[in-house]
Amino acid sequence: MKYLLFIISLITIFSCKEEKQENIVFFEDFNAENLDKTYWNYELGNGCPNLCGWGNNERQFYTKDNVSLKDGNLVITATKDSTKYYSGRITTKDKVQFTYGTVEVKAKLPKGHGLWPAIWMLGSDISEIGWPASGEIDIMEYVGKTPHEIHT
Repeated sequence: MKYLLFIISLITIFSCKEEKQENIVFFEDFNAENLDKTYWNYELGNGCPNLCGWGNNERQFYTKDNVSLKDGNLVITATKDSTKYYSGRITTKDKVQFTYGTVEVKAKLPKGHGLWPAIWMLGSDISEIGWPASGEIDIMEYVGKTPHEIHT
């Protein structure tokens, strides 16, 4: 019986795989005064003339003024004047790409009718073949009018 227990112990020890050390390929804590343009792009306007409404009939106009960094947080503020809606949109297009791995995001999301914050990944070949052909992985989409539902 001692030998059986010893053999089982050895099998257990040698069959345990060593955990792989993760290799971080991109990290952003937004702990700066301005967006780091080494990694980030501002998407500006409303998508016209090539993709008016950004392909989803979005009604807002994206500006740099609606994107800021504060206390280690990325802040995207939606505003409205008498005729238009404004917001911010940033991407890592042509600056960060990877094929496998884990993506971790911490976000505080607003609630309210008409708000739809989202975090997603698009294929690196989007400039050549367009969306949706390049693929899309939704990390998270949050419909502001239903604050207890998160879509992935």
